[in-house]
Amino acid sequence: MRWLACALSLLACGGSTGGDDAPADAAGTDATPTDATVADVALDSAPPRADAGACGARTGKRGLTSRTLTMTTAPTTRTYLVYLPPTLDPTKAVPLVIVHHGYTMSGAAMQVITQYDALADAQGIAVAYPDGEGGPNSLGAPWNVGQGNCASYEGAVPVATGDDFGFDEAIRADVEEDQCVDEKHTFVTGFSMGAYFSHHVGCMRPDFARAVAPHSGGTHDFSTCVAGHEPVIVFHGDADPVIPKACDDAAVAQWIAKNGCQSSADVVSVKNGTCSYYQGCPADGQVAYCTFSGLGHAWAGGAADGGIFSAPNYESATDLEWAFFQKYAW
Repeated sequence: MRWLACALSLLACGGSTGGDDAPADAAGTDATPTDATVADVALDSAPPRADAGACGARTGKRGLTSRTLTMTTAPTTRTYLVYLPPTLDPTKAVPLVIVHHGYTMSGAAMQVITQYDALADAQGIAVAYPDGEGGPNSLGAPWNVGQGNCASYEGAVPVATGDDFGFDEAIRADVEEDQCVDEKHTFVTGFSMGAYFSHHVGCMRPDFARAVAPHSGGTHDFSTCVAGHEPVIVFHGDADPVIPKACDDAAVAQWIAKNGCQSSADVVSVKNGTCSYYQGCPADGQVAYCTFSGLGHAWAGGAADGGIFSAPNYESATDLEWAFFQKYAW
């Protein structure tokens, strides 16, 4: 589909997605880092530890490392990056954030764009960057996002068929080999197709994700969601040429209804945008919606060298969602 090629190159679709004040060098570069960008990644196959009874017992896997997991369902080989601050005590249970990429992207791209590693160092958390079902930079559908999703400007969104809920669970279990994880504080975020998946996780697996933070996506009808509330903060630009902002407008309306919030909101100004925190939400179901003026299909506040899917001249979505997690999902 044309919109998928658009999300990859943007050249045939009017240039950069970062908005009017996106950096000039972002318009013609792919967000995927080169091998040199992640040259410090230590490749390994995440072998099981000898002592299977204790978390944080596997040593030598600090900083940014690349992992390969063997799954019991197709696709049976999955890859992801994980960042563990070198100063963390491996036996201390810490929060985990799982960051899902968009179509044709990779976990490595999201690692560069979101700058979550720096936040991990500052806050003492673990961050994982999974690759979609076809692997990094694949033209195949990256995530199983459920059926009947809000369409892009070019048509229906692609849906993968694998067990991505199981993949996220396997990532958390693998990370626990190296670093004890506070499983009550696992958070899921994602961009574009990763945002669709983030909505889907919040809808279907609130037992796994304490809160979700979709950026520039959409979702399906919530009539099949499991019961219960889920804190959620949503991000979208009003100049997105790939996925209509209306998709997340509709998604937020569903979250308001599902969580039992009021339609009125407290509105806070942020750099080149606003965040609406809806009133009357239950303690375990706050809903927030951040929208940005002139932002295209890009991560708000992303790295200056992050490429076409990064918009540094906006409030940082990374910082906003972490602040939301801390305040409303603890």
